Amino acid sequence: MAFLRQLAASSKRIASSTLVAQFPWRQTAPLACGAQHVQTARFSSGPSQMELIKQLREKSGAGIVDVKKSLAATNWDPEEAFQDLRKRGLAAAGKKADRVAAEGLVGVSKTSDGVFFVEMNSETDFVAKNEAFQGLVSKISKAAVEMPRPSGSELSVEDLKNADTPDGRMSDVIADVALAVRENIRLRRGFWLPTEGGIAGTYIHKSVKEGQGNIACAVVMKSEGKALSDLDKSVQDQVEDLASKVAMHVVAMKPLYLNRTTVDSSALTSELDVLRSQAEASGKPPQIIEKIVNGRLNKYYEEVCLVEQKCVLDDKDGKSVKAYVEAAGKPWGVKLEVAGYLRVQCGEGIQREEKDFAAEVKATAGL
Repeated sequence: MAFLRQLAASSKRIASSTLVAQFPWRQTAPLACGAQHVQTARFSSGPSQMELIKQLREKSGAGIVDVKKSLAATNWDPEEAFQDLRKRGLAAAGKKADRVAAEGLVGVSKTSDGVFFVEMNSETDFVAKNEAFQGLVSKISKAAVEMPRPSGSELSVEDLKNADTPDGRMSDVIADVALAVRENIRLRRGFWLPTEGGIAGTYIHKSVKEGQGNIACAVVMKSEGKALSDLDKSVQDQVEDLASKVAMHVVAMKPLYLNRTTVDSSALTSELDVLRSQAEASGKPPQIIEKIVNGRLNKYYEEVCLVEQKCVLDDKDGKSVKAYVEAAGKPWGVKLEVAGYLRVQCGEGIQREEKDFAAEVKATAGL
């Protein structure tokens, strides 16, 4: 009998150990004196608290402190927490992140070594006029200037979002502004145009404040055989003004390339195929066809290459941009050339949502 009692006790210990090994969340520590509840562990397959916070922030647009507070108050139930945020007026009924943001502003900052562009999108141009939104664009522009210079022309959006500001991480600042303006806003892209010893001028179309507008462009001027830094300060200022005028031309005429050597090879091949097919359809001799193709190709270059376009600032003589810039530099004793440019238009390439306002009004009225 003693042997059987020992065997039964041993079996209980083994069963208890096996249960804990297979289901470790069942193991609980003794309650401390005065404790009112037992904290149970969650299944490892479920989302972590950090994941729940991230998901609810994206869904609601609320700040991280408010999101965490609502989740804790609802025992980390994301649906109940979302409703709690709505009751407190901290989340919109719709998911803002799903709405198209194609309006907004382009921010421009210029330093001694280059020009920085950031594009911040909103759903409406009304928000683009909001002081909080414009202040956000200014903060992002400042962060772009303070980032390490990239090897290419594009800035890392993720690095910009992770930048530290006096008000916290940039991504949190963006979320707070989105909550304040009640719209989906997003940092879409950023660029850098290095001057590399040249002088840059900028132009901002539909400017709402200094360094912000709907379309922005920067043009870099250089000279052959003479460093522009060696010129008098007054002459450097005039070169910068000239670059700003050419930037205005770029905004208006939308060139695709700087010059012939920068034309994309595949685009050039495609254009030549079209021009040759058109010329051959005329039935003229091969030598005439070649002349026709070359003539039309030169016309193509005049349309897509900045330096070969007719300068919109020269109504009298109809000079090309290249000739216009060279003529402007003669009084200063330098042969100027356009070394580079960058044009950024807010919302460019975004598929805008077509709204049926009549249907929207009917839906609102319940008709």
